[in-house]
Amino acid sequence: MAGQTTTKRANGAGRLSGWRQWTRRLRGALEREGPRVTTEVRRAEGPIPYLDPAVVMKLGLSPLVARCVVEGFLSGLHRSPFRGFSVEFADHREYVPGDDLKFLDWMLYARTDHYYIKRSEEETNVRCYLMLDRSASMAFGTGGVTKWDYACFLGSCLAYLMLKQQDAVSLALFGAQPGVMVPPRCRSTHLHQIMRTMAQFPPSGGTNLPGSLQALVRRLKRRGLVVLLSDLLDQPEETLRAIRLIRSHRHDAIVFHLQDEAERVFNFEGAARFRDVETGEELVVDPAAIRETYQEEMAALEDFYRRGLAEMKIDYVPVNTREPYDAVFRAYLRRRAAMHR
Repeated sequence: MAGQTTTKRANGAGRLSGWRQWTRRLRGALEREGPRVTTEVRRAEGPIPYLDPAVVMKLGLSPLVARCVVEGFLSGLHRSPFRGFSVEFADHREYVPGDDLKFLDWMLYARTDHYYIKRSEEETNVRCYLMLDRSASMAFGTGGVTKWDYACFLGSCLAYLMLKQQDAVSLALFGAQPGVMVPPRCRSTHLHQIMRTMAQFPPSGGTNLPGSLQALVRRLKRRGLVVLLSDLLDQPEETLRAIRLIRSHRHDAIVFHLQDEAERVFNFEGAARFRDVETGEELVVDPAAIRETYQEEMAALEDFYRRGLAEMKIDYVPVNTREPYDAVFRAYLRRRAAMHR
């Protein structure tokens, strides 16, 4: 467990510059004492601010709370790229022998003296694949909510939203290698299975984000929407290539990059020993001496992912785990709206 030390302070800014070293050495924002999360259900006094992550976790991971958080943020149905004969008109094409006469547009025939078939745009279901990082670094948290807690509840809310739209949802957990995968279903009871799986497999072990993603993509049988929830603490170039592989397989993709407040601003005080929760590697630094450089490198890392994913039209959503869920849902729904244009 990390703690204060009497070690002589040293300016490590120059030695530790570069986000490759930051993501490797400070993976998981490095263990410290902090408030832990309780899932005990408590009776709230007055209106419940469901969108506050700390309050949500006190209420516990349940479909009821997920529904309360999501209600009001539902988007519309999806438009299929395939043409069918539903109630939504799309366009016309010329009649050819053998076409069903019931689809002839007689009004257009009266105006043009030519036969045309009405075509409509078919509304269809979409498969949503939730990919959840369960490496040990996801167990870190300083605000009463760990990154894993936040990812689980955000994933559950997204699953509820998709199931509400009659879409099928799948869950895949991964760490050093692909783990449990819940097959896609569109039944309302499927949310219970997804949440139960999250509870049964807490974060542990190391990270192999590129290898796990590549293996998971090969297991997807049908195109759909891939939602990645991770702290992205692995080799950035390889991780970016793996995420872009999802898009090259013609899946739509959204990346939620989860970070704790301490990981973003590095607001530790006094010389301290930090321990990597995945490798056990320890590092003694003076946070004040390297804070500015650290913040610059983390900002550069976010920009690296944002630019690299934008080239493949993958939406990148950086998330502070102290941020209310409504802000995250707005970003998600903006992406959903863009998919229909």
